Amino acid sequence: MNILESVKMAIISVRTNKLRTLLTMLGIIIGISSVITLVALGKGSQNSMTKEFKNGGANRATIYLNRDEEISEELYIEHSDLDAIKRIYGDKLEAISFNQQLGGSITLGRKTHNLNLTGVASDYTKIENMKIKKGRFLVDSDISSQRYSAVIESNMAEKFFSDVNPLGQRITFDVDGQTLSYVIVGVFEKPKSLMGMGSGKQTFSIYAPYTNLEQITGQTMYGEVEMNVKSGENVKSTVTSVVNLLERRHDVVGKKKYVMYTSEGMMKMVNNITGKMTAFVSAIAGISLLVGGIGIMNIMLVSVTERTREIGIRKAIGANKKVVLVQFLVESIIVSGMGGAIGIILGTGFSYGIGKFIKITPSITLSVVFMAFAFSSAIGIFFGLYPANKAANLNIIDALRYE
Repeated sequence: MNILESVKMAIISVRTNKLRTLLTMLGIIIGISSVITLVALGKGSQNSMTKEFKNGGANRATIYLNRDEEISEELYIEHSDLDAIKRIYGDKLEAISFNQQLGGSITLGRKTHNLNLTGVASDYTKIENMKIKKGRFLVDSDISSQRYSAVIESNMAEKFFSDVNPLGQRITFDVDGQTLSYVIVGVFEKPKSLMGMGSGKQTFSIYAPYTNLEQITGQTMYGEVEMNVKSGENVKSTVTSVVNLLERRHDVVGKKKYVMYTSEGMMKMVNNITGKMTAFVSAIAGISLLVGGIGIMNIMLVSVTERTREIGIRKAIGANKKVVLVQFLVESIIVSGMGGAIGIILGTGFSYGIGKFIKITPSITLSVVFMAFAFSSAIGIFFGLYPANKAANLNIIDALRYE
């Protein structure tokens, strides 16, 4: 009897015992669908985070004072430090900027809204990925003149200047007990951020020259500096060199007074953690595959017992051990393969359904589908081998006499 006939007989046996076959496949279905769902959502979240980091500037980095160490006033980053960094590493940096933030509030009618006033340099758009919808961003003359120029976000422009062009209009708000008034020179679209989702009360963002905020606060030294490394340059190496320069200028070489944060490093760390969590949870889900395999073996052993007389008759009319072995092994593979196929379909559906609910696009690759199907078939072979071998080794006389 060839393989095709073994397949036909296996299908007949499966169709004859539909409920038992379904219950046998249940463990495989649950295991495969769980693994497919978890891997797809895990990979999808990795892709979303990678995209988020890229949108925020994949080559973005921040150097800041190490708060775990003792900090003296001499360690703060000054204008002369910024000039030195630009002079020595300007060819490797897309942009570099101080960043000073003040919290405030603005009133519209009877409602008060929170806002963040951030003082930055003119090339900050190369650090923070933002789209200018109207007007312009800050320019060098705004910085040098400490001008009261402001770039506001589009949501704020729509709420406060719905009927007029916001450019050239004045916007007045309170910051730290002071009432400030700025001329709007531009409107930007705030980039969507996964980190900002579900953050509660809306806070508007306004950008102004950092020199202007220095004039308001009297603060001309900074605990951090932001930069964006040019594409093609090694981010970690470049930022490390800038840290070393600051250490030399402030006479703290090797004392770890300055630390760095890079989007590239954070992206790798997040992806690494997400990958390990996905693998761990998938391994737990894989236990159900083991349970499903044991279920296949049990049912196949029951099938061998039920069909002992049939096996004896087949052997009596010429079927050898190999034919009987193949028949039961094929039946086991078909059961596990069907369970795997159903599991893949359900897993795909679950991943897209859950992904839509939690706003993550799942990533299902052919390699994952192939591995899942291959694994389910391998389970059929592994756990079906013992019952098939038992059936093949039955003694003809004992099988024929079995009641």
